[in-house]
Amino acid sequence: MAGSFRVSPLQVRGPVEDLAYDFCQGTFRTFLRTLWRMRLSDVRELPAGPVILAANHRSFLDPLVLGASVERRVTYMMTAKYYDLPMLNAFFRMARCIVVDSVTDNTRPLRDSLEVLEAGGVVGIFPEGHISPDGDMRPAEPGMAWLARRSGAPVYPVWIGGTREALAKGDRWLHLSHIQVRMAPPRRATDFGTGRASEAALTRAVVADIARLGGFTPPG
Repeated sequence: MAGSFRVSPLQVRGPVEDLAYDFCQGTFRTFLRTLWRMRLSDVRELPAGPVILAANHRSFLDPLVLGASVERRVTYMMTAKYYDLPMLNAFFRMARCIVVDSVTDNTRPLRDSLEVLEAGGVVGIFPEGHISPDGDMRPAEPGMAWLARRSGAPVYPVWIGGTREALAKGDRWLHLSHIQVRMAPPRRATDFGTGRASEAALTRAVVADIARLGGFTPPG
């Protein structure tokens, strides 16, 4: 049954979906800039073509904040547990999220993300893979660099602050806070050589950039 509520991340949106998505995005952006006084620091205009946004992950709000910080539409991976929630499924389908289903082939989300990048899209990734339980960054998983090397997409390191204070994992209610988004210059896998060694080096560099933006020591 859950499968019938899923769509390909590359499925073209219809005009109604386009309007609904733009309305939701615009509404949330307005709330962020007024209620949460969101500030953007060095957030660059993203170039045309494939782009990866790599950010720290401290709250369920992070994807919405990251998407509201840039003008291009961003595609995210998310677990089936949340994607299939009846009350939210329509929005996640409209946003063309990529489903991560732990009971099936977990390489599929990476292949879907690569297809989005090869089609010239923007993929938002949280290298830690999960929301940090204490707000500190965790070691990064290899998916981001794998995608960067195979797609040739630049990786923009992004620090998101204030979302944990607005909605920590386990909280039922939103709180007012000061949300900040900071972006570093892009990194490319080719800057670190070739082969899998370049992926590890790229991962370390991107994580170090995110940590520097947030003013703390990188994990590991």
